Amino acid sequence: MERQRESERVVESRLDRARVHASSGESPASVVAAVMARLEERGPRDALALLNARTRFRFTGIYRAEPPLLRNIFLVDRENPAVNVSGAVCPLDETYCALTCAREAAFATRDAPRDARLVAHPARDSVISYSGVPLRLHDGHAWGTLCHFDLRPRLLPRAEQAVLEMAAPLFVRWLAERGDLRAAGEVNVPPAPTSPPRSGGR
Repeated sequence: MERQRESERVVESRLDRARVHASSGESPASVVAAVMARLEERGPRDALALLNARTRFRFTGIYRAEPPLLRNIFLVDRENPAVNVSGAVCPLDETYCALTCAREAAFATRDAPRDARLVAHPARDSVISYSGVPLRLHDGHAWGTLCHFDLRPRLLPRAEQAVLEMAAPLFVRWLAERGDLRAAGEVNVPPAPTSPPRSGGR
């Protein structure tokens, strides 16, 4: 069984590296411009679907941290693209989003059962891979997360990590403009860009 799992990990790693090579010619700024257009024209689920399609992760979502709970706001499942699977609620401490929010910075694991940082984490044997960035309030604190995750090992290319970080303020702005964050005065709402943001911060 262990040999079979190792063989599967090798195959997944090769496929992920192929994805890295295939996407290496497109700049993060140009991708974020497309995300921004999709968000304004079709809404967050379509924008998340665009981000998801650039990776091999099964899920891409936006989550709100309301300790002790984590609430899903929007979620895309590539295996069930026509089904709205948003809205789940779970204990915050049992998720990797808790680490992203606590660090107030990006957090990623390619293969949780093999990640020494996650030896005691409740999700390590169920959610195998994760890459998330914080959605920030006006004071820089994390309100929630924008993340990819999967039930199998996955590798997110560095360029796609940059895309997540650069796209996060766009989703914050969209949610704030529609009253979906705590209150307009509490949220860091960046001005509408005339061109795609050029850099992302952790």
